Amino acid sequence: MTVISLHRLGLTQCIWRLFERLAADGLQAGGEAYSNFLFVCGQNNDHQHELDVLEQMAKTAHTRGLQGGTWNSFVIKALQVGDVGRARKGLQIIDDEKLNTPMAEHLRQRAGAPPAKNPIGMIEWRRREKDEHEWVTNAQGFSLRLNKIEYYKEVGTMHYILGHGAQNDLPSIHRAIESFTREQELWLKLAGDEKGAVLDEVIKMQDKPRLVVEVGLYVGYSSTRMASQMKAWGGKVISMEVDPFHAVIARNTIEWAGLSDYVEIWCGHSENLIPRLRERLPEKSIDILFFDQQGTKMHTDLEAIRSLNLLSDKCCVVGDNVLRPGSPQFMYWTCAGGPWETQIVSLKEYKQEVVEDWMSISFYQPDSPKVGLPMVIPVSVEQLAHDTDGIRWQSVESKVSEDQWDSHSQRMRKEFWKAGIRPHEVVPTLDEHGRSRVALKPKGTNLLPAG
Repeated sequence: MTVISLHRLGLTQCIWRLFERLAADGLQAGGEAYSNFLFVCGQNNDHQHELDVLEQMAKTAHTRGLQGGTWNSFVIKALQVGDVGRARKGLQIIDDEKLNTPMAEHLRQRAGAPPAKNPIGMIEWRRREKDEHEWVTNAQGFSLRLNKIEYYKEVGTMHYILGHGAQNDLPSIHRAIESFTREQELWLKLAGDEKGAVLDEVIKMQDKPRLVVEVGLYVGYSSTRMASQMKAWGGKVISMEVDPFHAVIARNTIEWAGLSDYVEIWCGHSENLIPRLRERLPEKSIDILFFDQQGTKMHTDLEAIRSLNLLSDKCCVVGDNVLRPGSPQFMYWTCAGGPWETQIVSLKEYKQEVVEDWMSISFYQPDSPKVGLPMVIPVSVEQLAHDTDGIRWQSVESKVSEDQWDSHSQRMRKEFWKAGIRPHEVVPTLDEHGRSRVALKPKGTNLLPAG
């Protein structure tokens, strides 16, 4: 929070003196600090300091796979801002450190850089066995979750994308990601399979949306799925991501898919980034708002964006994982308390065939008598949100079994009903090719609640 506090005080020079001291000492600043540094860069359109931060992230990453992916992201960004010199410098470091991959070769061609001296390989990655410890102690004596140091699931995803996904072939890239989860038996927070079909249907229903704002980029699966369709009419996606290493890995996915011109990445916390939307977008410009972040923050982010008059008249708001782990306040406001028309798609969480989850689809109702009412969330719903965060953090700090998740989802459904959260339900079907299809109700339909 030191960086954000300095930013709010207008002490930008102090921020970069702090960063320069960290870099001079060769220190790894940590994900939260890097996220805040990148937020300040984005806020000020400070491309050179953004490249400095990415360079420091690459130098101090804990594994060679994460280093390689971060250096790739550094070069991609340098090319985007027209700094070919720094792009070539990054490519030289990639070669010197023997981090050459098919992505680096693609970027070498874009930058007009000399051929690599060292062989081309793959993003280095090792699948950790289940009996290996997930926690380690760093040099300062703090216990840290191993995945947040190595990002081994996300680096593994990048390994599969570059090894199995054909360049500029999004279906092939998405199959590579799905193969990774299946073959390595690792769960990823993806809008894949049935959830991807929901996004496809929303894009179709919105009739050539011009702008999607996504909160929660992760590895770039959903952003590329939407952008690949929207590029035909010049649409784009702005995606917010709080984790800077997720952002750099997603940048690899997006570039390999050939969609860097159609997906804009904003790094930082959503509550800090939302005011930037108002600064840079015209009123009523967001056609789809996709929430894929912590569920108990969705309602405040929704109302913050709506209050800025940024939602178009046809805007559709999509919420992921609103049943499991859950978004009680968001669901109460869009289903019972506020001026919204909502339906949900009942489906199974990706790669977990037992556990039910929901995606919500909501339309703003400007003629509703609830327009202008303050957001008031019942105490019982706030308590449910507290419990939701409890199991979410339990899943971060230890394993939550599929039976526990199933029990949680069933309880959430029952508690939602008690609170008056009774949206119309849609169930996906399969077409003749075995692909998921979702038939959503258009805006203005007289939706019947769950029975």
